[in-house]
Amino acid sequence: MKTLCIFLSFLILVPSGLAQSHKTWDGFVTDTHCGTHCQRTTAMTPNLECVRLCVKRGSKYGLWYGNHVYVLEPQPQAAKFAAEHVRVRGSLTNNTIQIESIAALPQPQPRSQN
Repeated sequence: MKTLCIFLSFLILVPSGLAQSHKTWDGFVTDTHCGTHCQRTTAMTPNLECVRLCVKRGSKYGLWYGNHVYVLEPQPQAAKFAAEHVRVRGSLTNNTIQIESIAALPQPQPRSQN
């Protein structure tokens, strides 16, 4: 009986721990090599040529969110939005966002210094 209770508890708890929650992130599609360091634009956004060159050399497309870059999968879907400001909905596992949906957002305006 004790073994049965342990087994049933295991069956109930394990699936809930494995469930992935869906989340939304707003950020820039960049690459995992340069990450947040390929901003050659006045608006401090990723440079398209730099991102594509790094990916061509083996880097992966990623989402620059806050001060971190998460790998985006599937890569072909992320490639369509290279260097763009996007909203990504998906699930995060081990530093990789599995894209459920991705859409372009308006580019943020550079902050003026008053």
